[in-house]
Amino acid sequence: MSKFIHPIVLCGFMGSGKTATAKAMGAIIHSDYVDLDAEIWRREGASIPEIFKEYGEEYFRRIERKTVIQVINESPKIISLGGGALQNQEILDGIKEQSILVFIRPDFELIFKRLIANKKRPLIAREWAESRNLEIVKERIKNVYLTRLPLYEQAHITQPVESDWSPYQVANKIFDQVSQFQSF
Repeated sequence: MSKFIHPIVLCGFMGSGKTATAKAMGAIIHSDYVDLDAEIWRREGASIPEIFKEYGEEYFRRIERKTVIQVINESPKIISLGGGALQNQEILDGIKEQSILVFIRPDFELIFKRLIANKKRPLIAREWAESRNLEIVKERIKNVYLTRLPLYEQAHITQPVESDWSPYQVANKIFDQVSQFQSF
């Protein structure tokens, strides 16, 4: 199962389970995985919320673009992107040229349930601070999700996720799809 030609890069909205799935995938094939947000934290010496607060989203996105290309070129087998890493067609195309891009796609209701349980993510924290109204936050977050969806949907593989699936179940389903994808 570890005979993958290209890195497998996981994308999807925040709260979709990319990091947990990447960790499970790494454990299954006995390989390291890289969580892009954690890698940025390691390289920058500051957490994502700290970078957003201190320097703003535009600065963070520049660092994120640079880091994702560097990480893919360092050839880890499994990489999980941040939810907003696919901000434009150029970065998406670059990732797709150098890897197998997998969109992890739970339904929005499951994503929102996960997100609202942890208000530390910059986007959630900002929206919650502005409105303090769950329905308004949900509507705003869904709008961001729908804006990003066309980029996620360009992945080589889309992996639906059910609410009762463990990260290991999702990982195994992805490995099955990647094996089929590489055989073409």
